[in-house]
Amino acid sequence: MKFTLTRWCLTLFIFLNRPIPVLPATSEVTHPPTIEPEPFLYLLGKQRLLEAQHRCYDRMQKLPPYQGEGLYCNRTWDGWSCWDDTPAGVLAQQHCPDYFPDFDVAEKVTKYCEEDGVWYTHPDSNISWSNYTMCNAFTPEKMQNAYILYYLAIVGHSMSMFTLVISLAIFVLVRSLKCQRVTLHKNMFLTYVLNSIIIIIHLVEVVPNGELVKRDPPICKILHFFHQYMMSCNYFWMLCEGVYLHTLIVVSVFAEGQRMWWYYVLGWGLPLVPTTAHAIARALLFNDNCWLSVDTNLLYIIHGPVMGALVINFFFLLNIVRVLVKKMKESQEEESHMYLKAVRATLILVPLLGVQFVVLPWRPSHPVLGRIYDYVMHSLIHFQGFFVAVIYCFCNHEVQAALKRQWNQYQAQRWSGRRRANRAANAAAATAAAAAALAEAPQMPVYICHQEPRNEPTNNLGEEGAEVIAMEIIEQESSA
Repeated sequence: MKFTLTRWCLTLFIFLNRPIPVLPATSEVTHPPTIEPEPFLYLLGKQRLLEAQHRCYDRMQKLPPYQGEGLYCNRTWDGWSCWDDTPAGVLAQQHCPDYFPDFDVAEKVTKYCEEDGVWYTHPDSNISWSNYTMCNAFTPEKMQNAYILYYLAIVGHSMSMFTLVISLAIFVLVRSLKCQRVTLHKNMFLTYVLNSIIIIIHLVEVVPNGELVKRDPPICKILHFFHQYMMSCNYFWMLCEGVYLHTLIVVSVFAEGQRMWWYYVLGWGLPLVPTTAHAIARALLFNDNCWLSVDTNLLYIIHGPVMGALVINFFFLLNIVRVLVKKMKESQEEESHMYLKAVRATLILVPLLGVQFVVLPWRPSHPVLGRIYDYVMHSLIHFQGFFVAVIYCFCNHEVQAALKRQWNQYQAQRWSGRRRANRAANAAAATAAAAAALAEAPQMPVYICHQEPRNEPTNNLGEEGAEVIAMEIIEQESSA
């Protein structure tokens, strides 16, 4: 079963917004569960229930008579599901129906055919009964798991937002880090921050507020629109990072030769198209309350381009690693050390390009493995901004060196000011120390910008020089 990222987030929203249904004690009576869902989903569920009933009766008429031997239970419609002829003494089962969001379609409903060829009857009602107790999507165990994922999302996005804001401040305030690559980082970090803010607002204000969902104010749909837009922008800026690295390392085009406005169109402009199309289609075709439901194929209007961007980044990553291994072989490094560096470079680039969502797109059907998958994927989703900030800012050697230079300059200037105020005789020596510290700064190339020092001409490097700089880029990223 394939689950997209937004599908799991919105499934969590449904878990926290729906009351627990009361399933019927007898299943032969056709009536909806005693819940109070939003009108659109309730009407949609009734329509699906009626369609399933018509299909069942049509199926029962077309199927040939029972061909087995011995006693059997007749085919029937129990009010929720369709059951074929079943041999006596057999426990028939099938997946729970998906008419209403309160049903867990991953669970099974059972119906027992007794030894005398009669469907099991409930002792209290003395009416034929099917066991739908496992179909409840809001059992205590499932609710506990939903709350764990809920708080994991809040903690993950809060930590991501905190670290990303610090990283953005560093990239903006430290002048030696200003270049095209860092500009791409800043835009992608900004999408992480804005997306985390919107998700936290949604989780705190919309998800626990059932009354707000019932009222269905326009503001919650507007919030959903911006959430989908910022999510798309986030993945398209990942694509921008992939295009930039692939162009720089594989195609060997200098950073100065790449025009930034293409990246702005791809990162901020292109996501508007699927997001707007989804909003219009949702309003016209599937206008549920606050657009929380995931039971619609209209989500693929957004998920399709996002998955396309991730697949492209996946192939970019494979090609970048291929070039890296090729260059390492040319440099005659030991094979074990060469592959170790290739693995390090791959692990460093994975959270930046988001390809972990392509590698792990399917959720296992086994309950334990499925739960492990949920925790792993939710951790990657909600903490991805935190991982990116730590790897590409806090642990980056050139960022650390730039911050140390800034701190040394500040300390030297501060010490110089104090000495002038207290003892004028030592002012000249303090000024000389500060000047020496400032003079040392331009001599240290900041390879996070992926370019040679400014005082050296770049037009004499040629294609070979471009490949050298490209390898310095991947070496610097892997050393972080």
